[in-house]
Amino acid sequence: MFSFNLSLSFIVVLLSLLISYIFVVLNNNSDIKMGKNGLLFVSNAAKAHNYCLKASQFVQKVLYIKINENSFNTLPVLSSQISNIYTRTSSYSKLDVRLIIKPMETVKNIRTYHPIDLVLYDNELSSEIEKLKKSVESLKTDYRIQSIGQEGDLESIPQEPVKQYEYVALGGTFDRLHNGHKILLSQAVLRSTKHVTVGVTDVNMIQYKRFITAKKLFELIEPTETRIRAVLDFLTDINPDLEYNVLPIHDLYGPTKDDPKFQLIVVSEETQRGAQKINEKRKENGLPLLDTYVIGLAQDSSPQRFHEEEEKVSSSNQRMRLLGTMLRPPVENNNIPAWPYVIGLAGGIASGKSNIAEKLRLKGAAIVNCDTIAHDLYKPGLPLNQTVADAFGGDIITDSGEVDRRKLGQIVFSDKVQLEKLNRLVWPAVIEEAQRRVQALGQEGYRVVVMEAAVMVRAKWYNQCHQLWAVIIPPEEAIKRLQERNGLTEEEARQRIESQPSNQEQVSQANMVFSPYWSYEYTQMQIDRAWQHLQELLDSRTCNC
Repeated sequence: MFSFNLSLSFIVVLLSLLISYIFVVLNNNSDIKMGKNGLLFVSNAAKAHNYCLKASQFVQKVLYIKINENSFNTLPVLSSQISNIYTRTSSYSKLDVRLIIKPMETVKNIRTYHPIDLVLYDNELSSEIEKLKKSVESLKTDYRIQSIGQEGDLESIPQEPVKQYEYVALGGTFDRLHNGHKILLSQAVLRSTKHVTVGVTDVNMIQYKRFITAKKLFELIEPTETRIRAVLDFLTDINPDLEYNVLPIHDLYGPTKDDPKFQLIVVSEETQRGAQKINEKRKENGLPLLDTYVIGLAQDSSPQRFHEEEEKVSSSNQRMRLLGTMLRPPVENNNIPAWPYVIGLAGGIASGKSNIAEKLRLKGAAIVNCDTIAHDLYKPGLPLNQTVADAFGGDIITDSGEVDRRKLGQIVFSDKVQLEKLNRLVWPAVIEEAQRRVQALGQEGYRVVVMEAAVMVRAKWYNQCHQLWAVIIPPEEAIKRLQERNGLTEEEARQRIESQPSNQEQVSQANMVFSPYWSYEYTQMQIDRAWQHLQELLDSRTCNC
């Protein structure tokens, strides 16, 4: 009995201590309210990632990190932490993390591109709180300041010497600036004492490179001006004291081939060969060769990564994750009835457009296939049958009175004038019948009607829809599929593909984009995501009616 009471007393004490500990931890964390954008001061470079992990719990959008050391010996640790922080952050947070490279001794007034509303610092900086407050006076925002406790021990970080140069160069596409880009840019900034030039691949070079480097979904790459602005914003955020020249480049070399000032080029493992070619060109021009600093590829450990995506952190992965999401919000169309809600589904021949339409039908949408309507209107006895025969000759009509579509295709797909003539005859009749069917389906109770048409963009029929969704696959893949499906030669298939709006034209107008180029599961994921978003939108429209 005594033993039982002693054990019970011990358990009670243990529970009391545990509850007290949890209460203290919760109270400590509850002191920190969530901020939109935060600035974290860390006392030691080797602690940076641990404190970044803790600070990410309290910041929603952008987290700046400033290491409060100013020793030259910090550079090797900082170089390692650049890769460490950006690579590991991707696995647990969607935060836009920015490690400030500006030396601490020059930090009098910190300025950031994004307004700060939460300043955090580790406990070891408590004695320097007034100095920290002074350094953020120029933020010109109402911010809260809060300490956070020790989060783990000092990390053992491998270090390498950091050699610095006055003039540093690097280049890339820099689409939708991600953590891999941030590593590349930050390592260049860390190694520069004066000037950094960044060459941003322009649109024409990307379109050329698509057949060489097979950039996935190059049609979704941001405009050059947008990418340049994002790079410059990031550079001035992490160190505003350097000179920056961020410019579009139209070839592999940019200004590095003939500018003697450059001393170092920073590249990734994938682009190391490009640095060699630049040095070959500099040697031809009688210029000193550039030193080269190569960074490893950051692995993408994001929980949302599918096996179809690359293992490295990449813009391609980000573009793939845009499929089935809202690229641009729909504009209210007052020229058509509010219901049913009409989705215009665009896509070229053999793009998989009908496959996407079928998946949407299984979700509950009604389908109006404009291509089928056109074929129906060609039938014997209907006005369009005779009209087409009069325009293109009676020999396109078979013995049974049908329009020989293959023979008609040979005429129009090799001659833009003839194709335009056919379109002028057919399009008005098709859209009139499509609109009639859409309204009939609405009266039957369908909430969503998908109007599918290969000519949706060129005919501008999306003006009769609430949204435009586009289906794209690589042009070379479409040519191959069309050959297999229709028994065409490569030249015949290419003529048909090139007679249609390009993928870029389809995407430039679309609210959402799909690509059934990968596995069934990856295509279905795109549909599921888009349909869920559509239902939320339709529910909000219903509530507002």
